[in-house]
Amino acid sequence: MESRLKEDILLEAARYGNKILVTDELPDGEMVDQWEQLMNDSVKTPLEVYEMLQVEGYLVDYERVPITDEKAPKEGDFDNLVCRISNVDLQTEIIFNCQMGRGRTTTGMVIATLVYLNRIGASGIPRTNSIGKVFGAGTDVTNSMQNSEEAIRRGEYAVIRSLIRVLEGGVEGKRQVDKAIDQCDSMQNLREAIATYRNSIRQPDEKKREASLSFFVEYLERYYFLICFAVYIHTERAALRAVQSDQISFCDWMRARPELYSILRRLLRRDPMGALGYSSVKPSLMKIAESVDGRPCEMSVVAAVRNGEVLGSRTVLKSDHSPGCQNLSLPERVDGAPNFREVHGFPVYGVANPTVDGIRAVIQRISSSKGGRPVLWHNMREEPVIYINGKPFVLRELERPYKNMLEYTGIDRERVEKMEARLKEDILREAERYNGAIMVIHETDDGQIHDAWEHISAEAIKTPLEVYKHLEDEGLPVSMLVSNN
Repeated sequence: MESRLKEDILLEAARYGNKILVTDELPDGEMVDQWEQLMNDSVKTPLEVYEMLQVEGYLVDYERVPITDEKAPKEGDFDNLVCRISNVDLQTEIIFNCQMGRGRTTTGMVIATLVYLNRIGASGIPRTNSIGKVFGAGTDVTNSMQNSEEAIRRGEYAVIRSLIRVLEGGVEGKRQVDKAIDQCDSMQNLREAIATYRNSIRQPDEKKREASLSFFVEYLERYYFLICFAVYIHTERAALRAVQSDQISFCDWMRARPELYSILRRLLRRDPMGALGYSSVKPSLMKIAESVDGRPCEMSVVAAVRNGEVLGSRTVLKSDHSPGCQNLSLPERVDGAPNFREVHGFPVYGVANPTVDGIRAVIQRISSSKGGRPVLWHNMREEPVIYINGKPFVLRELERPYKNMLEYTGIDRERVEKMEARLKEDILREAERYNGAIMVIHETDDGQIHDAWEHISAEAIKTPLEVYKHLEDEGLPVSMLVSNN
């Protein structure tokens, strides 16, 4: 296209005495037209400019990566940059430019910084067993509350919280991206730019509101993809070497995780106004009130300061076994296993999510009538489940405890089980903070919910996989298969 543009310019200049009419912008913003005299070989495409510099002896190579202004790089753009940057010597200077040297240039600088950190082995942020200082009475939690200005400044939007909850290594990936953004922020800090556009939406001018909302969405999506890329480049080190047979591209890596696109669609693209994170209710709780045993009294306080990989800020553990879900028309009842039923004449059964004792009861019920035949138990849940003291719990958002999280759409067995394992680690770390207890919410038969402290031990927390393995070890004839796709 640039070559054709060059041809057009030369053809037009031939009509006007080797001159071309151009428009210049003055320092005050005024636009003026003027004739530009063309000399021999004075019209060059960018590629020809860099080829000329190479001929002159400059040690410069040139790569074109077209990215739409104000948009996030496409997955293929990340791959192109990784391919180029990872195949040059570590001493090579990496330069980016766009029109203004601001948005796309800074994004390129952040990507190159992430690649460079991984190439020198300095990108990993070690995980810690410490969940933070145990707080006492009077600790200010305002900055940890959802939608606080401090939380927004840290980039803790709902879509980002959801991403780092689902994506293994997401917490470390966000920290790494934030570090790179801060290192490259001479012209633009991406988190601050997102917050600026967010705050610009509350203005009377409709066109400016629409423009600000559009920029907010595009910049937040850019931030989202940078976090995904940081995790990718840290986990897929083969991408940093010369072409290898085991190399996985960022495009393929993202396609293998459809849940990441699901989060983006649900929490950003389909509801950009909701993604802003404005709340009509200001948090009234500014200080932590403690119970007599030194623990906070309210879930809103506990959830505000959560910082696990999966059990993160503004998330709760809700009991997943409510007696009220029992279908009263079913002829049979099995304690701890609501809605148990059998397909008459076939070895096929169905049941709601059971307690551990409920699983035992179902197996014993089947074994007693079928002569102890083996049982293959299929778990069709797409969201992570954790067992606490033999009862199942699921992750929910504090503001929507009754609503399933839809961010797991497309997740496969391996990733959901890894997510459950990380959730278990989060619970155990948080329980250390609260002297062996974790705050959960229970649902009563009439649909009401209430907070409660659940006292636990390390043995009391199990993933579904661990539950069924434990039952196998007890001698029960059961094996589990997760089918969540």
